[in-house]
Amino acid sequence: MPPVFPAAEYDRRLAALRATLLSEELDAVVVHTPENVCYLSGHATPGYYTYQCLIVTADGEAAVLSRQTETVNARETTHLDRVEGFADSADPLAATVELLRRLAPGATAVGVETRSWFLPPESYERLTGLLAAGGARVRPIDGALAAARLIKSPAEIEQIRAAATSTDAGMLAAAEAAVPGASERAVAAAAFQGMIASGSEYFGMEPFVASGPRAGTIHASWSDRVIGADEAVLLEMSATVGRYNAPLMHTVWTGTLRGEAAEMAVACAAARDAALAHVRPGGSPAEAHAACKAAIADAGLAHTYRKRSGYSVGIAFAPDWGEGHLLSLGETEEKRFAADMVVHVVPTLRIAGTAGIGLSATVLVTGDGHEVLTSCPVGPGR
Repeated sequence: MPPVFPAAEYDRRLAALRATLLSEELDAVVVHTPENVCYLSGHATPGYYTYQCLIVTADGEAAVLSRQTETVNARETTHLDRVEGFADSADPLAATVELLRRLAPGATAVGVETRSWFLPPESYERLTGLLAAGGARVRPIDGALAAARLIKSPAEIEQIRAAATSTDAGMLAAAEAAVPGASERAVAAAAFQGMIASGSEYFGMEPFVASGPRAGTIHASWSDRVIGADEAVLLEMSATVGRYNAPLMHTVWTGTLRGEAAEMAVACAAARDAALAHVRPGGSPAEAHAACKAAIADAGLAHTYRKRSGYSVGIAFAPDWGEGHLLSLGETEEKRFAADMVVHVVPTLRIAGTAGIGLSATVLVTGDGHEVLTSCPVGPGR
């Protein structure tokens, strides 16, 4: 697959990173997180479960290092001139230090991610030890990488819009398939078909389909359970286009909403809208979360809500489609919304073993407010 964007888009990102390296007096950075490697170089492969990294130097060099068998993929998905591989029998950390020595000879300060899932403690300690043996000290670079990804470029927003269109197609197909007598498995198959046929590539996370009492359990994936009459079917999914995501959670009801379930649906919609009222430039994610919780509490349903109210979305590889580590709608979030951020606002009310109602939206922060990108015309009542 060719790079998602023209070379100029990646050149802009690399130039911004190099400016950070110069200001932080770093000679180079070694990046391991697949999303960050993809953001900076375009390199994207399901083979990220094995060691790979991107090295960027302050004076203009950049190279992907991966298994030899993955180098063909890396050359196809990036504009970089330099792609190097190591044998499966080789030590990838030693190969990293050797490549860094050639790209940035005499480097004394190197930025490394300290919160990457793909550089576990043992590997981090070995890498820092090898660098120290060559005279280089290591400093964290996570914050600069996170800040760069939080604001989306016009090219990124175009990919997210395409993902939203595909998500909507999958959600509509799943919602229409969620009828009494159908299995959750059949509903999931409809979601997969709808998203893949409309442009999605492999997902950051698979769809969630949970009906009846299973809808009260968070992250319940599909089963062979047969959907009954007058039940909630909780659906959540995100298509992926160019590795960019646009999630949507939605609930359909196979009959008439009654009693506490009807109250939960009304409160969930009110909570989503209350949070969205704060999604604007300068708005507070923490205040959006507080407004969401207040709407649910006002309905007497505070006991059904025990989580954050949303998170940033953008590039993702499994096991997640979100960027909650960049920004979350929660009480401790100190960042503010800014134009060209994209967030998933996702209140979900659950009573374990009884029911669950979720109604969300992925939204783009605009110059004076926000634009809703994902939706479903079916449900929660039919």
